[in-house]
Amino acid sequence: MATTPHALSDRSAAGRPASVARRAVAHRAVVHRPLVRRAMAHRPPPVDDLGRDLALPVGAAVTAMVVTALLVTGQAAHLSFSLAAFALLTVAVAAPARPLLVPAVILVSWMFFDGFVVHQHAELGWQQADRTSFCVLAGAGLAGAGCAAVARALRRRTARRGA
Repeated sequence: MATTPHALSDRSAAGRPASVARRAVAHRAVVHRPLVRRAMAHRPPPVDDLGRDLALPVGAAVTAMVVTALLVTGQAAHLSFSLAAFALLTVAVAAPARPLLVPAVILVSWMFFDGFVVHQHAELGWQQADRTSFCVLAGAGLAGAGCAAVARALRRRTARRGA
């Protein structure tokens, strides 16, 4: 029997008939490609992490400006007003920050408040006013971080349902 082009095309390189090899290739193309597309469709959109990384240094700079503004305007003598301003600032800085940086945000905010507003000579203390301000600022920072985490989780959840 002579080998003709038709006789060679009836067998694949593995020794299987060519029709079986074609079906196996077609089966892989049909089954695996949609799975890859579906997996890529559920991937969350890329997140811009630059704001989360810069929250601590930017927060420290803004805190220094707030301290300067309070000292220049003479509002530093009103501890409750200053504490409320620092609490709002701590919430605003802790919300975009990474969760691991939130304790550092709280500590930096308290150190500026205690050192420059309460004692006004860059001295830190641990009297009743210092402890109270630390608790208020810690609560504000944790509240800001918690609200931001809930918002991110809801955003991820709605993105998954919508896709």
